[in-house]
Amino acid sequence: MGNKVNLAALGDGVYIVQQGVILEFLEPKEYGQDSIQWQHGKVFEVSESTRRRVGVKKKRI
Repeated sequence: MGNKVNLAALGDGVYIVQQGVILEFLEPKEYGQDSIQWQHGKVFEVSESTRRRVGVKKKRI
């Protein structure tokens, strides 16, 4: 039946899978936006942007 993946074992993020193989993993960022471009039904390009907050102190956990 092919390979099986335990999805609970995978971390949070976006996984790009083509023909059953994970090609790319996009990790979550504190702030930002990612844009995925498709071509012929497959992911062609990922544009990643990030933001930083100015003048705001980070909370310590």
